[in-house]
Amino acid sequence: MKKGLLLILAVVFAFSVNAQIFSDDFQDGDMSDWLTVSPNYAAQPYNWHISDYSGDYYMSVACFDGINNATVQWAVSPAFDATGISDISITLDNRGRYNPYQNIEVYVSTDFAGDSASFSSATWTQITGLTIDTYNGSDDYDWATTTDAPLNVDNQATVYIAFKYVSSDTEGGNWVVNNVVVNGTGSSNVSEVNSGLKLFPNPATSVLNISSVSNIRNISVSNVIGQRVVNFNEINTDNYSLNVADLAKGVYLINIENVDGTSVVTKFVKK
Repeated sequence: MKKGLLLILAVVFAFSVNAQIFSDDFQDGDMSDWLTVSPNYAAQPYNWHISDYSGDYYMSVACFDGINNATVQWAVSPAFDATGISDISITLDNRGRYNPYQNIEVYVSTDFAGDSASFSSATWTQITGLTIDTYNGSDDYDWATTTDAPLNVDNQATVYIAFKYVSSDTEGGNWVVNNVVVNGTGSSNVSEVNSGLKLFPNPATSVLNISSVSNIRNISVSNVIGQRVVNFNEINTDNYSLNVADLAKGVYLINIENVDGTSVVTKFVKK
């Protein structure tokens, strides 16, 4: 009897969907995953830190420590993955008080290595088209909202955004930032392996459904920096509902192995 080669094809059908690939509203009162870079001024709690007003938390920066201090201070986001994502833009709230020296600035980098030592050698491109709060006195608590300012980093595997604050020794003021969201257009994938494996809905909010004509053996999910965040073995069913409610918003890789030896690696978005 002749031996034949069974060729198993993996087909991915892609549909354009809105994908949220990064967000931070600071309501947990924590910005420890942000890198603060203060070249010539590091006094707390005036450089980038978490503050709140009436229970609303946000990221804040100032320079007044008895006197105004001339300084340049940066706050850099955690890295996020924009692979397969296009039309990427940023939305954020901002507010300036106490006569700021200049407007807050937003930058983006795709070659930053993620630490203070590599900060100055990275390429930081300023984002234009921002809606910036107009200073109306120290009792002004109104926010300005920037909506969908383009980042121009389509399909980049590693992206950082950064906020830059500048003051002089006579003027400084205070800037606060909140509700930072990065959106893009991604793919909602229905993947078929050996005419059988499907994932839906994608993006997923709380549950990602996985359907296969062959029983599923193992499922693993990794984040954008390669850390495994979900792992289930010996599932042995052809339909499985994966709980993704506790995952942070973003793009993930899912590896699905079937008992018949077929497997697929694809992406899904947690929103």
